[in-house]
Amino acid sequence: MVNVTTILVTGAMISSVYALIAIGFTLVYGMRGVLNLAHGALLMIGAYAYLASNALLPNVGAFVVGVVVAALASLVLYLGLVRYIEEDVVTTILVTVVVALIVQQLLVVQFSLAPRSLSPLLGGGFELAGTQVRTQQALAFVFSWLAIGSLGLFVTRTETGQAVLATSMTEKGATLTGVNVSYVNAVTWLVAGAFAGFAGVFLGSLQSTSPTMWINALGLAFIIVTIGGVGSITGSIIGAYLIGFLETLTVAFVGPGLRGLFGLVLLVVIILVRPEGLFGREFVE
Repeated sequence: MVNVTTILVTGAMISSVYALIAIGFTLVYGMRGVLNLAHGALLMIGAYAYLASNALLPNVGAFVVGVVVAALASLVLYLGLVRYIEEDVVTTILVTVVVALIVQQLLVVQFSLAPRSLSPLLGGGFELAGTQVRTQQALAFVFSWLAIGSLGLFVTRTETGQAVLATSMTEKGATLTGVNVSYVNAVTWLVAGAFAGFAGVFLGSLQSTSPTMWINALGLAFIIVTIGGVGSITGSIIGAYLIGFLETLTVAFVGPGLRGLFGLVLLVVIILVRPEGLFGREFVE
């Protein structure tokens, strides 16, 4: 018999990390329609920055370094490259993939291809409703919702957040009301990078860290955002939890070998029935 509580707890824990991955991806796409295929590489940069700095700093300090480095890397990617080519969708896709591959090769040279396990922020565990939970899993869940809540407050309670929201709706309209679109875009990429770094540290500590981890992370982000609706933060959260629980149920009842199968089936169904996603805006020519 499969413990229902275990499924609920495990699904909630991994889904919270998936939400972090997807939100960073959808922030950038929702702003300018830019498919940043280097998003998985930003996540990887955060994980390896944590790994490298953990030799000199305590876990909490290394965590801050991982998030900050990923955020700055995202900002540099936008200011140094993407803002000059973002109007050309194909070029942006190709260039961001190349950037991800370059990051991968640099990490292989520096750290090798061998998977690494990141040190958890807090070790140990505890029992929750008869289910053994690692402290790191609980931290991932709590910190994820704190980050999501902070993003919600930023968007709804600050002038910059309102400018981000306005620009995502209509760039021309935002410009006419005096919004500095270039500044808003830079802030969006910075926040998206921070979410990627956040997710990278937790994903790397709960699973494993390797120079190829960006591929699975990017695939997850794409699937979740497509299901939830491109540009919708709410959709990304719900999509992340749908995928997280589907994977958990598949592992529990079918086996780990088919972990991602039903998520892909759901993706196909959503594309056929509701192409804009569960919470996305309808496509307009």
